Amino acid sequence: MHKPKTPTRLTRWVLVMAVVWLTSCASHQAIVTPYVAGEQSTSGVVYYLPKTQLRIHFVLSEEQFEPGALVAYASRYLGESYATQPTTRYQIERVAMHAHGVPDTMQSYLIESVATPSVEQLVSLTPEGLLYSLHGKAYKPTTTDYLADYPKGVTQQEASQALPQEYALATSRAKQAEVASSRLFELRERRVELLSGQVETMPCDGPALKMVLDGLDKEIAALQALFAGRTTKRYYEEIVDVPIDEPVSQQVVARFAPQYGLVDKADLSGAPVYINIESLDHSAPQSDTELHKLTKSKALRYIEPGRARVSLQLPERSQAIMLELSVAQWGRTALLEHKLGADKLGQLPYTIYFDLTSGSIELIELPQQ
Repeated sequence: MHKPKTPTRLTRWVLVMAVVWLTSCASHQAIVTPYVAGEQSTSGVVYYLPKTQLRIHFVLSEEQFEPGALVAYASRYLGESYATQPTTRYQIERVAMHAHGVPDTMQSYLIESVATPSVEQLVSLTPEGLLYSLHGKAYKPTTTDYLADYPKGVTQQEASQALPQEYALATSRAKQAEVASSRLFELRERRVELLSGQVETMPCDGPALKMVLDGLDKEIAALQALFAGRTTKRYYEEIVDVPIDEPVSQQVVARFAPQYGLVDKADLSGAPVYINIESLDHSAPQSDTELHKLTKSKALRYIEPGRARVSLQLPERSQAIMLELSVAQWGRTALLEHKLGADKLGQLPYTIYFDLTSGSIELIELPQQ
């Protein structure tokens, strides 16, 4: 996953040069002020800086076994013994972690423009109100399909498609079992004859033979399921969001039980899923002078985030899953010291994109020469 960049010396130099350029050529401006809902007009655009959460994607499998309708007669007619009780089992197939940004209601700001272009042309926000770009493209959401590599549900052939009419006319389960077993042995024998070439009319070529054998295999499996039972398997996704406040050790974020799947962290039927969050860079609280400057400034706010290392420990797995990420609330609020407006949108010399999970400057695009 792409790691958001904190401003480097080159980044800061670009911003300083942007300040000089815009100040010299733009007579109009947009102003940014802290926003409190219900206390100010909303004649401009309200944006939020993000608060970083950890989002955990669990891909699980659910395997359900249903005993066959004729299982009681499997020993008599097939000489086999099969399970007679339904069961359901769960398994964790995959786990993925990434940073996820949510609006920080304590970091909301109002952008008001007294110029053309309008504020809507200057900034792009997500539907939740997070700041995405300045003079950039509109936000387009992207998602990852964590189930893409797993098979979708498959419709299985019904045994009735392989059964003769006598099965439907049978007046008892025992008679149905006798008819079904006879048909099963008949299909097995036919398959052997096809493979050994002992049939009067063989399929014309290899692909035709394969098609016939595939059809027989489906019929045999459907009949076998009447005695042995049927197992179905599906894959699904569970998402757990973990707030990041302070460093933690051995915090339970969920529990897992093979009989129930992923359960709530308070449900003691499951084994715990532990998380450790370690601070790699945690900024000190900003001074009164810095806070006063932030309050009075009319410039755009963004975040210089802190850093964290996360480890996730699953039940009965020795190796933890590791991730390093930027954390907005462990960083500092910074000012983009320049005027936001210009007489013509085409005159703006650069585009800025912001990381939606940490509030940092992700990319600065300079104009092509």
